[in-house]
Amino acid sequence: MDLFREHRSAYLAQARQVVYEQSPDWDLSAGLEALPESQRDLVRELAWFYDNLGALVTHGVVDIDPVSGYLGGSVISVWERLEPLVQAERAKRARNDLPDPNRWQEYFENLYHLVREMPAEKARAGTHLWRLARL
Repeated sequence: MDLFREHRSAYLAQARQVVYEQSPDWDLSAGLEALPESQRDLVRELAWFYDNLGALVTHGVVDIDPVSGYLGGSVISVWERLEPLVQAERAKRARNDLPDPNRWQEYFENLYHLVREMPAEKARAGTHLWRLARL
């Protein structure tokens, strides 16, 4: 429940809004450094949230169904907007000889693929307690 509460927080809501509205104007090929500082912090925190959530799902601490059913759309849309930035950050980390640079946001990326395999509609409809008809 705390994960859902954190996702609804004003801070992460603002972060999602910044990603949705302003990412088309960013040069994502430069990674995080290209973002204005105030936006950089928001984007980093949002990406870390999804990365941490992805770790919990990947290791079976949290089930994918409620995550996808409730947050799946956000996971997909944020990843698809930020993937070029993640790839640029990984490349930058590789150039700087940081250990295992491809691990940066790897759980977030994996969460994206898990949600694509278990879309929100399927996750909700798969529970015996779902009563709403799909439109």
